[in-house]
Amino acid sequence: MCTEKKVLSLNIYICVGSKSAEYREALISEINYQKLKFKIIDNLSDKTSAEAIIYSDDCNISDFSEFPEHSYIFSTYAGVEKTLLNKTIKQPLVRLIDNEMTECMAEWCTAHIMRYHLDIDKFIQRKSKEWLVLKNERPLAHQVSIGILGLGILGQATASKLRKLGFTIRGWSVSPKKLAGIISLSGEVGLNEILASSDYIILLLPLTNKTTEIINERSIKLLKNGAKLINAGRGGLIEEKSLINGLDNGKISACTLDVFNQEPLPTSHPFWDHERITITPHISAPTRLKSSIKSIVENIKRLEKGEKPIGLVERQRSY
Repeated sequence: MCTEKKVLSLNIYICVGSKSAEYREALISEINYQKLKFKIIDNLSDKTSAEAIIYSDDCNISDFSEFPEHSYIFSTYAGVEKTLLNKTIKQPLVRLIDNEMTECMAEWCTAHIMRYHLDIDKFIQRKSKEWLVLKNERPLAHQVSIGILGLGILGQATASKLRKLGFTIRGWSVSPKKLAGIISLSGEVGLNEILASSDYIILLLPLTNKTTEIINERSIKLLKNGAKLINAGRGGLIEEKSLINGLDNGKISACTLDVFNQEPLPTSHPFWDHERITITPHISAPTRLKSSIKSIVENIKRLEKGEKPIGLVERQRSY
């Protein structure tokens, strides 16, 4: 819950590892542009006066017990499962919600859906000079069903963009949601339905106890034959061996993976050599420096007003 403490003189400490200098410059620029009275703490010895901490997982500080418990930690990432592993972080944690990052994700997912939908790979990956003419009529967008697992801000933005292109959109979330133009499902029955009815599955779920390896041997058997899979959520959403088996037996015809359990993906990993897997290096929605700072500053201003910041993490849900 948001503290009732009114922030009168707000001090910000930046702890984002190798990018600290870039974030400091961007923060100064935004503070000056908005004519704010925020102060950046440069000396770690002054950490007890910090009201807000801008943080990333590669921060060079591991013990946050000496920071005030009433200070807020603003992550520069949308996912906070790694941050939550740090048991010294008792302060309220806020995940990044940024409009430009959201648009990035929606564009990336849409691009890969269209790449598959138009059979682009058959042409850009050609190995001969054959004048390849496809014999079968490709379906039109309204004849194709896309299932999005995860209907948070990123999932809703992706659903909206794909719906504008005419695709039939189903979405699944842990808790029920009502969204215009989207067939919204939840629970085990809803999951089974979306798996069985979708030509494409897009994974945009946070990684929690309920979603870890949600794509596994059982769920793959429920998939529509020849379905394609796109994972831009978290690597841990997929049980890797089951995915490879599903690709090998044709249950899954192709997949694009942007996130992995270990990053960078080791060169020895079998994903690299599988002809039906496209690998991208976690580029679907990278944090954008200036827009992320603007979003964080707006959230810090909410603290000044005594309002709850947007993206405040519920620890029991892991997001």
